[in-house]
Amino acid sequence: MIPKTVTDNWSDTCLARADRRAVGHIFFAVAVFGVVLMIGWLWLTVLAVPVVLELAAPGLRHFFQRRGTVQLIERFPWRPVSVNFVAGRRIGRQAYLRVDGSEKNLRLPELPERARVLVRHTGRVWIAGPDERGRVVAMTRGLAFLVRGRVVER
Repeated sequence: MIPKTVTDNWSDTCLARADRRAVGHIFFAVAVFGVVLMIGWLWLTVLAVPVVLELAAPGLRHFFQRRGTVQLIERFPWRPVSVNFVAGRRIGRQAYLRVDGSEKNLRLPELPERARVLVRHTGRVWIAGPDERGRVVAMTRGLAFLVRGRVVER
């Protein structure tokens, strides 16, 4: 049996945290919809559907992409990369990171503020990949956070 490295143990922790975060997003969306249904106004229920889908989207995206994320983690070794944020490219929780020494950027669809602060402070993320389609998995050290992203042209 090959012993697991510290990086593998940390990625397992990050993946478990991402699973819990995704369940939380979905649970919150279902709870909001349940409250709207209890109010019983048809027009409010119809208006709530897009809001509920938007609230559940991060969790649903995680579970639809989970198998591919695990395959990337198993296929590619983790490696640290030095990054900084691309100025003016923030759209909601989406982040664009410029990789030092590369002509490519990383686009991460979900990067909460706590992870942004850590990345700004350390200037580093750990990535597995990219594969032939440009998909990567990024994680931070010190904050159990893992997200699937993509390598994009500058």
